[in-house]
Amino acid sequence: MLILCFLLLALLLIFPETAAEGGRNGLVLWATVLVPSLLPFSILTSLLRKKLQGNRLCYLLLTAGILSGYPIGAKIAGDLYNDGSLTKKQAVFFSGAINNPSPMFVIFFVGESLLHLGSGKYFFYLTVLLSAVLGSVFFYLLSPLFQGKFSLHVTSTGHPPVPSATFSEQLDEEISASALLLIKIGGYIMLFSILAKMIQSLPGLPPIFQIPLCGLLEITTGNAMICGAGIPHHAKIILCLAFTAFGGLSAAAQTNSVLRNTGLSIVPYVIIKLFGSLFALLLGFLLW
Repeated sequence: MLILCFLLLALLLIFPETAAEGGRNGLVLWATVLVPSLLPFSILTSLLRKKLQGNRLCYLLLTAGILSGYPIGAKIAGDLYNDGSLTKKQAVFFSGAINNPSPMFVIFFVGESLLHLGSGKYFFYLTVLLSAVLGSVFFYLLSPLFQGKFSLHVTSTGHPPVPSATFSEQLDEEISASALLLIKIGGYIMLFSILAKMIQSLPGLPPIFQIPLCGLLEITTGNAMICGAGIPHHAKIILCLAFTAFGGLSAAAQTNSVLRNTGLSIVPYVIIKLFGSLFALLLGFLLW
């Protein structure tokens, strides 16, 4: 890790303009897209979860996880596990199944702006969603093989009740917590945007290596590079499905930041997303 940090610091010093451009791209994405969309979801879902603790209606919050995009789905699953509403096995399942790119990103950026799928952009999104669910189901079926490593059989007993607070106090607390979460997410997005820009700028690195590396790091850049490559259109669709279903290491890092204090490991989540990416490849070959 120490060597990696020195290497990254050296790259920042050697390519300051590239680093600044990558950081600026990440900052623009964070400020113009993620903060307006994720902050309200984070505040409201946290307030509703506390109000609905012990009520079956709390499971409706999982739908909000699907609609909001990374990493709110994983945050909701982790919070419901902490509340005792979900077992650890269920929380791992839902953290992989509902923690996906937002419908707006997949449908209108990838499906429409990049791939020009027309009405097929909605089917593209449903394929990504189905791949995520299939990845979680597959991991769930194989969970007996992982129980020794991840303790998937453990059931949370939930946190003890906290003293009641006024709605104003609760709102103030959730705004502070959600703002801190968004700052962490912004930091991860900037770091991975810089890395992706560095890879794009490396001299002598052919596109056949640049594209998968950037897609592995961050799906916005990866999908854009795939759609700009000189490959058949159906191949672009299949590759975009696979990268979008995985989500990139940037999304995994964001997810890890919200799971860290819940008792859930990031490793099962990454395995689920890898399974989901494989299912997306398979569905892409079958459907396109």
